[in-house]
Amino acid sequence: MKHPIASAQTMTLTVRGMRGSSVYEFANGELRLYREWYAGEETLRECEACAACDGQRMTALMNACNAMRWDGFHGKHPNNVLDGVMFDFKAIVNDGQILHADGSANFPKGYREFVRGLDAMLGRE
Repeated sequence: MKHPIASAQTMTLTVRGMRGSSVYEFANGELRLYREWYAGEETLRECEACAACDGQRMTALMNACNAMRWDGFHGKHPNNVLDGVMFDFKAIVNDGQILHADGSANFPKGYREFVRGLDAMLGRE
């Protein structure tokens, strides 16, 4: 069993769909949500929401959603699913440990609760 996260330094969660991406970034006591979209060959980015968020609060959310267990998760796209959302999760925790998970229409346990928690922190419930 993996140990819980003691501290969260940074986190990036990119959620990609057909029309663009949502990027959640946590660093330096702040959580931001960016919208990315494509205009021809260019990727455009705009900050959609921002909130103060200390490391303890992010650590608590990560532990509540078992994010430590996500490390190494690679959710292959399920058969017979024609469309879907892809995600890429990266975090630096416990003073330097890197967590990474990704998937396509296939998510680790606790993922949806994690996204709901991020949206709640940003006042987007």
